[in-house]
Amino acid sequence: MRRVYYRSYDAEISSEAFIRETGGDPETYAIADIGDVAIKVVERSWWEPWRAKQVWVLLARYQGRSVTLYESREPRVFNMVTRALQRALEERPKPPPRHHDTGGGTPFRPWG
Repeated sequence: MRRVYYRSYDAEISSEAFIRETGGDPETYAIADIGDVAIKVVERSWWEPWRAKQVWVLLARYQGRSVTLYESREPRVFNMVTRALQRALEERPKPPPRHHDTGGGTPFRPWG
């Protein structure tokens, strides 16, 4: 059963997918294929006073490539999105162990 962890005008995170609305076609990432999540803070230059000083960016590996999942100038919103993604990743079904695996682990690094 599909579970929604976060929904707003620019993103939706469910048990199945991370969907980012960018103004054009939505970008959709399967939760099962997201790994190596990282957070980056981008500092804006002083000569750009019309822009927010910092932008928080959520990066990940997706199907073998680096992608930007989400970015925001609002720390509160960014934290809600990050927490929703963390929950979706923690609750995704574990892949079956491969024959050469002895620990029965997952190919993804744990969050954090």
